[in-house]
Amino acid sequence: MPLLILAPPALAEEEVSSPDVQAETIIVTARQTASTGSKSGTILVEVPQSLSIVDRDLMEAQGVQSVSQAIAYQAGVFNGSTPANGRYDRISLRGFDVTNSGVLQDGLRPTTAQSYTKAEPYGLERIEVLRGPASLLYGQNAPGGLVNMISKRPTDKPIHEVEFQGGSFSRKQGQFDLGGPLGEGVSFRLTGLAREADTQIDVIPDNKLFLAPALAWKPGPRTTLTVLTSYSYEKYGPPAFGIPLQGSLLPNPNGKIARNLYTDEPGVDNHRVQYAAGVLFDQDLGGGWKMHSAVRYTDTDFLTNTVSARGAPLGGRLLSRAYYRFRITGDVIAADSQIHGDWIFTGLAMRTMVGLDYRHTREDYVLNGGPAASIDVFAPAYGKPYGPAAMPMASTLQMSDQIGLYGEQQIRFSERWILSAGLRHDWSETSTRNRLAVTQARQDDQATTWRAGLVYRGPWGLTPYVSYATSFNPILGTNFDGQPYRPSEGKQLEGGLRIEPPGWRTYLTLSAYRLTQTNVQTTDPNNPVNQIQTGAIRSQGFEAEIVASPIRGLNLTGSLTIADLAVTKTMVAAQLGRRPAGQPDRTAALWADYSVPAGPFAGFGLGAGIRHVGASYADVANSIRVPDYSLFDAMVSYDVGRWRLSVNTTNLFDKPYYVSCSASGCGVGADRTVIARIRYRWGARK
Repeated sequence: MPLLILAPPALAEEEVSSPDVQAETIIVTARQTASTGSKSGTILVEVPQSLSIVDRDLMEAQGVQSVSQAIAYQAGVFNGSTPANGRYDRISLRGFDVTNSGVLQDGLRPTTAQSYTKAEPYGLERIEVLRGPASLLYGQNAPGGLVNMISKRPTDKPIHEVEFQGGSFSRKQGQFDLGGPLGEGVSFRLTGLAREADTQIDVIPDNKLFLAPALAWKPGPRTTLTVLTSYSYEKYGPPAFGIPLQGSLLPNPNGKIARNLYTDEPGVDNHRVQYAAGVLFDQDLGGGWKMHSAVRYTDTDFLTNTVSARGAPLGGRLLSRAYYRFRITGDVIAADSQIHGDWIFTGLAMRTMVGLDYRHTREDYVLNGGPAASIDVFAPAYGKPYGPAAMPMASTLQMSDQIGLYGEQQIRFSERWILSAGLRHDWSETSTRNRLAVTQARQDDQATTWRAGLVYRGPWGLTPYVSYATSFNPILGTNFDGQPYRPSEGKQLEGGLRIEPPGWRTYLTLSAYRLTQTNVQTTDPNNPVNQIQTGAIRSQGFEAEIVASPIRGLNLTGSLTIADLAVTKTMVAAQLGRRPAGQPDRTAALWADYSVPAGPFAGFGLGAGIRHVGASYADVANSIRVPDYSLFDAMVSYDVGRWRLSVNTTNLFDKPYYVSCSASGCGVGADRTVIARIRYRWGARK
């Protein structure tokens, strides 16, 4: 009979606990547990897929104001957000938009099909970016990967800080972070902020109120129960049209259009109310086995009013507009539970993980329309009558349930080779009620996805890996013949090398990949109002990332991405072989910050960064090129006692640029933004 012995955790976790490892910040980053790339406690360097972590220190040094800004220095990431449209973070990974299906918080997806949430970066402990298909662990999502935002948790050590900010566009913000023990086994965290600000388009506000109470209870050494809650109210502008192509990228007989042209109406009400409550339960079962369960309820209420402009300006000047008022309310109940453990089988170190997740969504969407006067893009006159929104255009109630059963097995050979293989099956059921047409539609999908990987813990800090992963994402609706669409599928082959030279305080990752998405919708050449699933997109490329602290006080982070994207199957001849619109061919970034550790200038710090985004195209035929751009960021700070003074500047030289363009217009990039901050900490943490 084979030998079966329960054993303590494998060598990888023993390395994490060694004093030498804890003393090296960079090595801790490389060897810390990666909650996103694996749910079994696998350390980051042993995950067989490209993964990076943005920690709290880097977010503080860069003074980030959004999640998309926080990950802009990471490989494979394209930040498609614009300051004129701050409703949510628009993020692409490896050429695929993951804004809706690939943004998680604490491992659970908070969005419905159209109710987008937006996390507050000040309420996050770190952000993890996993590149490539991730359905094995997280079910339905886009093939490019996912962004997992980890909320701040209660701590056993006292935390007390308050901060005030002021800067460009009349920005005024106050924030606080308080926490610590309340009694035996009980601790808390309370994080919040209030902001009143404009944007580079004066009539668009950027106001926010955020509060996140959290409580943790440890009734015993092996049990932890954590409650995480949050509330936010945001006021922002309408969905941004940007500026027309004629007068930006394309010639206009009347000249260039002002970059910060506002084509909507001042004072239109656009806001979101969002709250969430979740419970995390962790139990050490003994013998190397652990259990983790998470459940969260998220409620999002969007109200949007827009005098929306579309198309090319008539005679180069007049843009047609229409008034729309829509409201989306979305509710999500998401739960995930897994058990993982370490054991020995015939002399091999085994790690087994099995899990079950469930997600229920309910979305109510109402859209009404009305007339609106056109606007002159060279002499905009606001205040002309518009509306009322008396014409019903959509009224739908959509509910969806997804259940996923998954498992993963790791086998460690001779303490150096780690083989992993995982399998998952999902059942998805969606019902959509069209209240205007008085119809009811139902769609059932199921899919099996998997990942297999091999990692080698070589000498001199070299860790090569190879993996193959798949994903799926249901496409709602039916074609012209009434047949439901098949889920879109992703497949990726990836190989990489992680380099962590002993004593160098450096962590370098190199990866190459080939990723394809199939069952992509494309226009039916025999019926332009019909969409058929004969499309495919290929994304392949090379990525490099470095995190280093070569000398005391100096921190470096950088990335390089070279991406080759192409439409490989389509019924639209102009698309075949072309790059998908709005996706750059390469990105590069480098950030460095230095704080004087000792001497008369101790506490003085400087930081600087550069972000380069390559060219993209505004159309599917790749005939309209969007220029590349490079942006510079800077920081200066001074820590004295419990006080910290700092100034962060993004787009230091105020370079004009377009984030991306499409047939409808160009999204204008952020002007130079300067934010001054003063922070005070007291108590145990300095």
